[in-house]
Amino acid sequence: MRLISRKNYITTIAAVTALLFSGAAMAQDHTSKPFDDLDWVVGGPGLSFALLWGDWTKGDYGMIVKIEAGHAAPRHSHTLDYHGVSIQGNWVHTYNKSDDRTLAPGGYAFQSGKEDHDDRCEGTQDCLILIHQHGPRDFIVAGK
Repeated sequence: MRLISRKNYITTIAAVTALLFSGAAMAQDHTSKPFDDLDWVVGGPGLSFALLWGDWTKGDYGMIVKIEAGHAAPRHSHTLDYHGVSIQGNWVHTYNKSDDRTLAPGGYAFQSGKEDHDDRCEGTQDCLILIHQHGPRDFIVAGK
């Protein structure tokens, strides 16, 4: 088996991600928006979201999640599954309370709906995560 370089791995992940998400993007008309022009919604201390495509109130959307360095989202779940790709920083996704997965840029996580999990950003660089979900967005804090 031939190993690929980290640069080629990230390029491959980016291409595969683009293909996975192209169905939603193809429904739009040549949309583009520079990162600095994204409309951010604050979700809590150190946590914000920016919609890229679709409608997160109705479903089939893509967004960027920003977790500031050193911050964490409270333990939570979502009604539906989602796919996430780390774009920047060291995103730590915890499936169970002791199952930490550190995902550097290019890392991928699939999160099943209705399962509690944690997300945090380790290090000194903010984490940016591309999320794609086929249904309305929700954020259910564990124990509530």
